[in-house]
Amino acid sequence: MVTGIVCELNPLHKGHKYLFETVKSAVDDAVVCCMSGNFVQRGEFAVQDKFTRAANALQNGADLVIELPAAYSTLSAEGFCKAGVDILESTGVVDRIAFGAENDDMAALRDIAIKLKDPFIQKQIVLEMKSGISFPAARNKVLNTDILNYPNNILAVEYLKAASLPCVAVKRIGGGHNSDDTDYSSSALRARMSKNSISSLVNCERAVLSKLRTMTPEDFLKIDGVTEGLENRITNAVRNSADLEELYSLIKTKRYPHSRIRRIILRAYLGIYDFPESPPYLRILGFNEKGRQLLSDMKKSAKKPIITKLGDCCAEILPYFERECAFTDLYNLGYKKPLPCGTEQRSQIVIML
Repeated sequence: MVTGIVCELNPLHKGHKYLFETVKSAVDDAVVCCMSGNFVQRGEFAVQDKFTRAANALQNGADLVIELPAAYSTLSAEGFCKAGVDILESTGVVDRIAFGAENDDMAALRDIAIKLKDPFIQKQIVLEMKSGISFPAARNKVLNTDILNYPNNILAVEYLKAASLPCVAVKRIGGGHNSDDTDYSSSALRARMSKNSISSLVNCERAVLSKLRTMTPEDFLKIDGVTEGLENRITNAVRNSADLEELYSLIKTKRYPHSRIRRIILRAYLGIYDFPESPPYLRILGFNEKGRQLLSDMKKSAKKPIITKLGDCCAEILPYFERECAFTDLYNLGYKKPLPCGTEQRSQIVIML
């Protein structure tokens, strides 16, 4: 059984290892991770670069790690999950999708997923949003459930909406999201990490603000998630902000939560405007012995081009890979001591045989 898991591992904790181990019930079972690259869904830089995190994944139960490119890893939960599932199903070797959830009742999760795909329910949510509340608040009000009050449950439902393969939920253990449990919470681990060793958007704050100050409302309107005049609110906030936290605060409203604003600002800084609806390639970050066999099988079954190095890029996908290289150059500015350009092109796949 080959299980696909969409993840960020920002950074990896014991809960991730538990998930990998739980879905491996037989010696021949394998785990394929679709992992966010250098940018994560909360609208931030990953604290560790993608190759470091891929190595950690392979050391803790994963067998093959594929990148979720920045254009998709920085989308809302729906877009993030849809792209991750698309990558896993495009490999042709994954048998099922697994995910951690605060509530592992698959019947309840699937029922919500079905409802959220109903056009009538979608219209009801839009109507609720017209009162000025956020999408999550409107969604919870229409569905009348507390299941979606928990972040991993939200992702679980989105995986179910996107997947055509069978799915399995594994109950999350340990402290919850944003807890101080350093064994089972990435946010707790990030808080303990030295600011001198991680990459952070704050470390290139002036670069971000200078880029935003050159943008017009029309430029912001091209960013995913910017609708209904939000581009004007962002433009005004940019002109009146001296740091990122002040910027987020000036833009944020009940309708536009902090997480959405952070993603929009990050995508604006990176210049993520026009990308295909689904990831155009499978970028391999690392593998072990079992993963090497999976990669060999993928070369016969994959529905997308497989990239292990720059030379693998055909003319059609080369521009997208080059954009990812440029994003990495910007990511490298996030360290206290910035790294030079070109690290993406020079990086080696993590191989643990």
